[in-house]
Amino acid sequence: MATAEASEPAGQGGADAAAGAGRGTQSAQGPGTVQIVDHALMVLKAIAEADRPRGVRELSRDLAISKSSTQRILASLERVGLAVADEATRKYVVGPAALTLAWKHADNSDLVSAATGTTARIAAVTGETACISTIVDGRRVTVHEAESSQPLRLITGVGRPYSLFSGATGRVLLSLLPEDERRRLVREHGAEGPDETAADRVLGQVAEVRANGYALSRSEWIAGGCGVAVPIGTQGSLVASLSIYGPEARLTDERMAELVPALQKAAAEIALRWRQPA
Repeated sequence: MATAEASEPAGQGGADAAAGAGRGTQSAQGPGTVQIVDHALMVLKAIAEADRPRGVRELSRDLAISKSSTQRILASLERVGLAVADEATRKYVVGPAALTLAWKHADNSDLVSAATGTTARIAAVTGETACISTIVDGRRVTVHEAESSQPLRLITGVGRPYSLFSGATGRVLLSLLPEDERRRLVREHGAEGPDETAADRVLGQVAEVRANGYALSRSEWIAGGCGVAVPIGTQGSLVASLSIYGPEARLTDERMAELVPALQKAAAEIALRWRQPA
């Protein structure tokens, strides 16, 4: 079975995670917080968002936490299963216990609960992977995914962060934000990606999405991968989109255009359930 998993350019995720972690260090501890807890969460977040194992020395450097503290934090995370170290390199990746937290979040998420049935139906009808995404820390993150049953399919991976500035989903999510927040994200993060997308270009693309009500992408975040995304809407400060992903052999321009009305109808169904009081 051939499965194409969505990924950013090699090295980009790790660099972004490290840079983001470094930027967050100065303001990581707020009023009424506990420093060691803040540091532990920073370390966990850094290894979870990286696209490769991270060592004690580089984590200490990137997060501006002492090497001894970083080592103790990693030992504690490893003890409870939130981090795992390679025996040969002693570099760390996120551990299996993090899956429990992710599953619990999914179980308790109003958005995921509202979207699960509809997302599965869209995946079955279109034959492609269907995803629900939102914005977390200036990145787009899939919070629910119904995989295609096709032997060749695209998978984004629940919880994995991607750039907002490449792909249909990112543009749709940006289109749902207030103008000042959208411009802030473009200004702060718009140079991510291999082509250092210009802010005016991104904002122009987002304006088109707002006018059309959908976005299409072709070979933007993985060669030969295509996507169609539509907005679900907002709930408080949370924004959400519905997307499908698949190989360009199946998702031609004509096919993607044909699927937009069905996706918009499905997104409206999700939005209605999402906004209903508990």
